[in-house]
Amino acid sequence: MKISIISASHRLNSQSKRISVFLQNNLSKIDSELDIFILDLANERLPLWSPEKKEGKGVWGETWNSISDNLNKSDAFILVVPEYGGMATPAAKNIFLLCGNGEFAHKPGLIVSISSGNGGAYPVSELRTSSYKNTHLMWIPENIIIRNVEEFNPGSHGKNIPNWLEGRIDYVLNLLVVYAFNMKPLRKIINRKDFGNGM
Repeated sequence: MKISIISASHRLNSQSKRISVFLQNNLSKIDSELDIFILDLANERLPLWSPEKKEGKGVWGETWNSISDNLNKSDAFILVVPEYGGMATPAAKNIFLLCGNGEFAHKPGLIVSISSGNGGAYPVSELRTSSYKNTHLMWIPENIIIRNVEEFNPGSHGKNIPNWLEGRIDYVLNLLVVYAFNMKPLRKIINRKDFGNGM
């Protein structure tokens, strides 16, 4: 099985990327045979969606085709999104516009929201409201919020990190893996030709 982790920060070497690598390592402990793809949107610098994407030129050629292929082959997704001004990042929203060929369709997704302070709830609400319609991504009921993320350091957390957080992360990652496995049969009956978009 393949799981894609999308780091949705605009910053290079971000906390989102650090948490993405942490999640990758924890998933590998759950199942060493998992194929894990990390897409760092800060590194890729994908342009905002525009009609020119259909032409398949420039970044929309080999670069995007490689990303799209990795996402298509994935059985589940984790979106690691920082809170920017009480919102999900533009890169987080953009990736859902770019994935118009069923890359996310009828696959489970987990939202991991991070905040340098005590925030982090708004991106969860925003993504659950507006990202699934045409992508058909199925967010699982659980989510993770890592507040005071700079203090999140397994083995020596800062005082603002609750001692139960790592256990909850492992619990939710295990759930995601089980969702991914059990939702595979759904995709055998998907009809994107006639019903590619939501109502």
